[in-house]
Amino acid sequence: FHGHPEWFRPDRLGRYTWDFLRHKDVPIECVDLSGSVATYDGLSNIVKLRELRELNLSRCAYIDDWALSRLHVWKDSLEVLSLAGCLRVTERGLACLHHLRNLKHLDVSDLPAVSHKGLVMILMEEMLPACEIVGIDYTDGLLHEELRRKCA
Repeated sequence: FHGHPEWFRPDRLGRYTWDFLRHKDVPIECVDLSGSVATYDGLSNIVKLRELRELNLSRCAYIDDWALSRLHVWKDSLEVLSLAGCLRVTERGLACLHHLRNLKHLDVSDLPAVSHKGLVMILMEEMLPACEIVGIDYTDGLLHEELRRKCA
């Protein structure tokens, strides 16, 4: 919640307290869905959070290109996004992120469905010039150094 650095987390039995109701008029700024079963349809539960600044979707098995197409609703507010380990995300889904003009940090590590990672990195930097993109290197997807020298 805005101005409140503490997170609302479940207790050891997986239950939440009702303490969050004390903040019902305070906008939610950060949502951590990491490792959850979040889907395209499930994101409809948070699209009304217009002041969302940080969204962690890392290791969400069902987050895919369609789900990324839904993130445009936070084009003016989202600053931090993690897609690390989202196995169904491809370069087509990453292209949807061009709407997020205020994005400052993007984690795209461990995305096995993305081909030509080095080229995708260059395109994302063109698309999001003010954003720090981590998890992909320009050399990802290139031939091993030894093979490159042989071909030169």
